Amino acid sequence: MTASRDANAPTTRPADVERKAEIVRVLVEVGNAADAVVAQVLGEFGVPASVAGTLWALAPGTEPPTMREVAARLRCDPSTVSLAADKLQSMGLVFRQPHPADGRKRTLALTEHGHELWEALRTRLHASGLFAGLDAQEQDTLLALLTKMRNPQHP
Repeated sequence: MTASRDANAPTTRPADVERKAEIVRVLVEVGNAADAVVAQVLGEFGVPASVAGTLWALAPGTEPPTMREVAARLRCDPSTVSLAADKLQSMGLVFRQPHPADGRKRTLALTEHGHELWEALRTRLHASGLFAGLDAQEQDTLLALLTKMRNPQHP
């Protein structure tokens, strides 16, 4: 019985391992290029790079998340998000508000100045050329694939 189970077990081929390593290498390079653009815009707004993750979790057009939800998205401790929220709030970029369904919880939302920062990020990333080699359909495919990678349990 053990032999048949071993025969059915998936094998790892060296080509699979190399391909995945190359994918990660390219993702890191693209991520570094995007980070450079983001860092430049954040610097122009006087925002430290350490709070960038929290800003990304507050994307315009989405429901304002609780700090626990932001921490879960960023895979960090809620106290880290609380510190980032304090910093962003003191800079006039976010505000805390009661959760619409549960008044015991607080959500984070962008202020008008926070929306200006987001618009600057979008504009600069668009102009950066990061996506110049991809048409709209390829960009949609890339987004779908990266989203699938981020949430492997939700195909």
